[in-house]
Amino acid sequence: MTLLRISLREIQYRKSGFLLSLLAVAIAVGSTVSALLLLKLHDIETDVLLARKEEETRRKLKLLGNEVRKATLKLSFNLVILPEGQDIREWYTKDYASKYMPEEYVDVLADSGIVLVRHFLPSLQEKIKWPETERTIILVGTRGEVPNLHKSPKKPLVEAVPPGTIVLGHELHRSLGLKQGDTVRVMGRELRIHKCHSRRGSKDDITAWVHLSAAQEMLNKKGLINAILALECLCAPEGSLERVPAPVCG
Repeated sequence: MTLLRISLREIQYRKSGFLLSLLAVAIAVGSTVSALLLLKLHDIETDVLLARKEEETRRKLKLLGNEVRKATLKLSFNLVILPEGQDIREWYTKDYASKYMPEEYVDVLADSGIVLVRHFLPSLQEKIKWPETERTIILVGTRGEVPNLHKSPKKPLVEAVPPGTIVLGHELHRSLGLKQGDTVRVMGRELRIHKCHSRRGSKDDITAWVHLSAAQEMLNKKGLINAILALECLCAPEGSLERVPAPVCG
C-alpha cells in the first residue's frame, strides 16, 4: 500500500479533523497574506504621504524665502561699504566716514560679478553748517542706484533726488515753514524742494538730501564718495562677504 493510499484513507477516517485542519491552515495563510498586503498598502500610502509632505514643505520654504526677501527690502539697505582705512569707531561716533573713495568704485562693484549684494547706492555725507539758516544739518548727496549688472533688474529701494532739487527732513521744513515746491538757497546754491519727509524720529529729521554731484561741489569733493549702501542677500552662506574682492580702478 502506497503512502498516498494511506493518506487518503486517513483523511476519510478523520474527515472532520482534516477539514478543520485545512481550514485552520487556509485561515493562517489568508491572514498572513492579508497582513502582508496591508503592510504593503500601508508602505505605499506612507510613501505618498511623505512625498506630499515634502512637496508641501518645499513650497512653504519657498514662500518663507520670498517673505524674508520682501521683509529685507522693507528694511531697505543692510550693508555699508566704507573707504579703506576708515576707523570704524570714528564712523560710529560721527555716523559718517571721514575718508573717501572714488565714485567709480560703485560701478566697478556693480560689474564685478558679485551676486551676494545688490542695489548699490553711492553716498557722500557730512555734517555742515547751513549758512543761510545758521543751522547745523546733515547733508547727504546721492544719485540713482547702480544695479548689479549680473542679476535681473529690481525696483530701486529709494527714490533718486533729481538734479537741482533738495529733500528735507521733518524738523528742517517744519521749523523753517517750507513746503514742497518752495525754493531754498543752500551754500549759495538755489534748489527747489522736491519732497518734505514726515517725522522719523532719527537723524533723518535734520538731514537734507541733494543730488550727488551737487553735494560733491558744495563739499569740494568732486568725484568722491564716503560710503556705498547696498542690500546683502540673506540667502547667502555665512561669511560669504569675506570673499568680496576690493574694487580695483585704473
